[in-house]
Amino acid sequence: MAKSLVETLLHDFWMLSLCLEDAIEDDRWDEVTGLLQRREETLRTLERLEPDPKWLPLLRRALEADDRCQSLLRRKRRALLTELEQEERQRACQETYDPPPPTDWKFDVEG
Repeated sequence: MAKSLVETLLHDFWMLSLCLEDAIEDDRWDEVTGLLQRREETLRTLERLEPDPKWLPLLRRALEADDRCQSLLRRKRRALLTELEQEERQRACQETYDPPPPTDWKFDVEG
């Protein structure tokens, strides 16, 4: 029975990771928090069980999905930081920009 419990937990962790990856890609951040919490609960439960080498293929699959999520989160974070830096630079430029004073010169048309 413990084996089926571990298999179920590993499968759940894998599926939660796939759902998390999808939610991150689609910027559904309201779902991301809940999925992360459920994955953490699943991992805590797995940590309490005695490991068995027979579970390695399922564990590998779950960890590969987790690696993809972590990589995607890092890419999203870098993109957001780049966007924030650009916005800060634009804001700083706008704050320091002094428009030239108006001039009262006119073109003289020769004709």
